[in-house]
Amino acid sequence: MINFIIVDDNCMWLKQVSSIIDKIMIKTNFEYNKQLFLEYDDKFNKYVELELENKIYILDIRTNTRNGLDIAREIRLKEVDAIIIFLTAYPEYGNEILKSMFGIFCMILKSDNVYQLLEQSINEIIKRLNTSNQVIKIYDNNSISFIPLSKILYITIDSKKRKAIIQTDIKSIYYKKTLKALEIEYPNIFIRTHKSCLANVNRIINLDFKERKIYFNNKSSVELLSKKYKDKIKERILNIN
Repeated sequence: MINFIIVDDNCMWLKQVSSIIDKIMIKTNFEYNKQLFLEYDDKFNKYVELELENKIYILDIRTNTRNGLDIAREIRLKEVDAIIIFLTAYPEYGNEILKSMFGIFCMILKSDNVYQLLEQSINEIIKRLNTSNQVIKIYDNNSISFIPLSKILYITIDSKKRKAIIQTDIKSIYYKKTLKALEIEYPNIFIRTHKSCLANVNRIINLDFKERKIYFNNKSSVELLSKKYKDKIKERILNIN
């Protein structure tokens, strides 16, 4: 079950977003539920408290009473895995979201192609959900190990051994494939953050380009963030140029 929670103080936007979700989900095998709110009120807060699987929040940044950025912070304290999308008419929030510590999937501006971008974003989320149970097979002599993609934080390269190094929550594992091959094979899971690093987009909660650090949702971090990839990362996460 996928649970969509949509907040916008404009009824027209709520109806349009709801229609897009129906259009997308009817083509999938997922069951889904929608909850629509005009404000961050008590009903919304009670729904946040519910322990539901696969929550996707589509939030307005500015409403009459609350700021969506504050709401995202509160959600992230309670739900590490929830997906948050911002739908807004205010591009000035882009840098604040990119530097945030609460793991936003993307920010979409209410512009001419807003519905197309929203549809693309939801489709990408569904692809990730479809691949969440996928594993990478590691062959070592006479044994085979299965590493769930969801357990991978990032992948680097050992130039001397010419092997990839898969970093999970608990250990490092050598793998014979190249970063380029993994990037092509799992485009919805990994994002290039450095010439020597692919990071799992589902595990990132913060990107600090000044310190060149990536922060993950298990409270770990790594200094493998290059300014060279900032524009591509920004475009992918925020859906803005």
